[in-house]
Amino acid sequence: MDRKKIRDILIIGVILIALFAATQHFDSLSKFFLNLLIILQPFLIGGCLALFLNVPLTFFEKRVFGFMDRKKLTSKFKRPVSLVVVLAIVVLLVWLVLPVLVTELTKTIESILQMLPSAYTKLQKWLLERGFDLSEYLSTAIVAPTTEELSGQLEQILRIAFNGFIFSTGIIGSLYQSVLSIFFTIMFTVYFLLAKERLASQFKRLGFAYLRKDRMEWVLKVSRLAQRTFASFISGQCLEAIILGVMFFLIMTLFKMPYVLLISVFIAIMALIPVIGAWVGCIVGAFLILMVNPAQALGFLIIFLVLQQIEGNLIYPHVMGNAIGLPSIWVLFAVVLGEGLLGIVGMLLFIPLTSVVYKLVSESVESRLAERKLESES
Repeated sequence: MDRKKIRDILIIGVILIALFAATQHFDSLSKFFLNLLIILQPFLIGGCLALFLNVPLTFFEKRVFGFMDRKKLTSKFKRPVSLVVVLAIVVLLVWLVLPVLVTELTKTIESILQMLPSAYTKLQKWLLERGFDLSEYLSTAIVAPTTEELSGQLEQILRIAFNGFIFSTGIIGSLYQSVLSIFFTIMFTVYFLLAKERLASQFKRLGFAYLRKDRMEWVLKVSRLAQRTFASFISGQCLEAIILGVMFFLIMTLFKMPYVLLISVFIAIMALIPVIGAWVGCIVGAFLILMVNPAQALGFLIIFLVLQQIEGNLIYPHVMGNAIGLPSIWVLFAVVLGEGLLGIVGMLLFIPLTSVVYKLVSESVESRLAERKLESES
């Protein structure tokens, strides 16, 4: 028996022993990897944020501040200046959109609370016509607390708070860990964006050192394909969300519907989530309008269906082009799988990843069919 066979047998034996040990200590290993995932959370989230922010960063570097390459003194400032502009835009968007959403949401809740008495009266009248008295049930099921009871409950809550519940070590520790995690996430994001060429060079050196040249070239090919697909997907998805939000704002303003700004911004934000995002915005918007005017809520649903057809058949193909090249069933599969593994971030990541896998498998299938002299149509 030669050395190669002995080495293969030893490797298989080590793998089998490791698998057996893992099954015997599954709980301990799962806790270990869960703790490791929590520790690496700033690194992983920073990497995901860097993937998203790299799209506008590249745009500003090449299209806006590309003139700096002509001067050696200013070329080294192109990346930091572009990064500062991108971060400033993100902060500005949050600063502009968040107060508007909070204000509109507060007004919406107040108007809904004001409409509750009249809605209760209409519901009670409708139930009385059918022989059911809702007030009797509520009077036995819900008893309004007196002023003395409310003051006593408030005093008890304040006593617990001042006894150290709010400022306990656990809460302070959690707050400290959250602030520290956010700080490290931002630092990792900034470092990834500033030193992406250096990290890519280190990755290439490591790959060529430990992998065969042809395998490493294949890895680089897949990496470049993934980068192009992801950049096209993110930019197209953002542009599509903006167009959809503007369309809803104009149409709802034309028909004088309530909560125009709130619903338009919410639909634009939710449209960033593929497949189901816009429908979530539709359900929330229809519910809000329903509390004011049921007829307008029906009209809003019709408008949504019409705009979805326009967006799906005209806008989306032109905005996204052939960058993704993924059939609808695999888009839905990627959304379900990504949401189950990583939530909303997974839904955004898994569509371009699935597209890359789909293209690689398609190329492999076509290559093998060509080798066997078979036509793909047959």
